[in-house]
Amino acid sequence: MAHLLGAEELALEFPTKVVFESITVGIEEGDRIGVVGRNGDGKSTLLRILAGRQEADSGRVTRRGGVTLGMLDQSDQLPDDELVSRAVVGDRAEHEWAGDARARDVIAGLLRDLPWEARIGDLSGGQRRRVALAALLTRDWDIIFLDEPTNHLDVEGVAWLAQHLKTRWSPKQGGLVVVTHDRWFLDEVSLDTWEVHDRILEPFEGGYAAYILQRVERDRMAA
Repeated sequence: MAHLLGAEELALEFPTKVVFESITVGIEEGDRIGVVGRNGDGKSTLLRILAGRQEADSGRVTRRGGVTLGMLDQSDQLPDDELVSRAVVGDRAEHEWAGDARARDVIAGLLRDLPWEARIGDLSGGQRRRVALAALLTRDWDIIFLDEPTNHLDVEGVAWLAQHLKTRWSPKQGGLVVVTHDRWFLDEVSLDTWEVHDRILEPFEGGYAAYILQRVERDRMAA
């Protein structure tokens, strides 16, 4: 598999806490990674560092030339005065985005109940979140980072998102890294699991169910 992104010896410390001491990870073509761990142990921070939205105290993050990445952060940055339509499809003419099967699928899956010409500032927090997710998914990316993407989605929306991510790229293309507390969703989309805990990152093969079995065995051996 071709290399997409790598991080070497990442370290980060807040005034009251050491978050990471020495984390080295890589993302390859075809990787689908779920990130788990206790609240406050640095899952969201790790995603922001890998996506280039936050600097580590030391270490480095490198990308293969030409690799593009997009991220759904926990806080959206959509302008209040922007319309839903412009946030999602930009300046593309209607005949252009309407002829794009992916754009139609994303809009139908996430925004079917929202007025297309509504102001972002008039939407609820959950609606803004869905617009931000739709804006991300209508564009082409080599790597997608998702931080709690299932928040504010109903059961149908979660199922749609899982199916979209499983079929978005061919099996040996693209990279996905997702943080979520939705165990079903993790098992649906993840092929590997990263556990962030005690200032380190520990990789496991398989989705959430496989990770739990491996963690139980690891803890048994440690005991």
